[in-house]
Amino acid sequence: MIIQCPSCSTNFFLDEKKFNGSPKKLKCSRCSLIWTSSSKGEPIDIPKLFEPSSTQGLKTNVKNQEKIDKNVKPDHPLPVVFNKPQKNKLDFIFWIFLLLFFSSFIIGWNNRVLIVNKFPTLSPIIEIFDPSIKYRGIEINNLSSRISSTEDGFPLIVSGSLINQENYIRKVPSVMIIIESSDRTVLMRETIKFNNEFFDYLEIKDFEVKFINFPENASNIFVEIIE
Repeated sequence: MIIQCPSCSTNFFLDEKKFNGSPKKLKCSRCSLIWTSSSKGEPIDIPKLFEPSSTQGLKTNVKNQEKIDKNVKPDHPLPVVFNKPQKNKLDFIFWIFLLLFFSSFIIGWNNRVLIVNKFPTLSPIIEIFDPSIKYRGIEINNLSSRISSTEDGFPLIVSGSLINQENYIRKVPSVMIIIESSDRTVLMRETIKFNNEFFDYLEIKDFEVKFINFPENASNIFVEIIE
């Protein structure tokens, strides 16, 4: 229950059970005024010096007034100051933290290629959201195919090169060469591995593979960058 001091208008919170259905004397912990409050929290006996001007000189209806003992000392403990609820500062701190978190996430996402190469242990986490992170910035150039005459017959030779377009050192990925027929059936495939080699910015890594006794119905050649 909220009780207001008749003198300084300070609000207090007091458990209604402390009244036990009868009036009690209270003392303001701010201005030290002692007054009697009804069981409903309404002031019923106020010193004339502190009585509001609107009621000064007016007689109180004795019939409606609860009986009180003016010799009873003020109840203890004294009323506790009741402050209006204020916004929790933790809410402000939470939103600041959330803003910093998303800002850091956006900056990290835009630089995820650099992060993966500097901190390889984070690669599995970033690959969940962007599986192509390992191959971004690596291009296939000078791709060509030809049939050559050798001791083994007339093999199909596929060659090309990988170039690193990012301005930092990174691992050279493997390359898979696939030969298909005109109906997109896979006839042959070969994987070229670079055995954990690395290449710098604009550095080129050449590759070449021979397909001996390749099918005559071979029509298409595809080159894919894989792990």
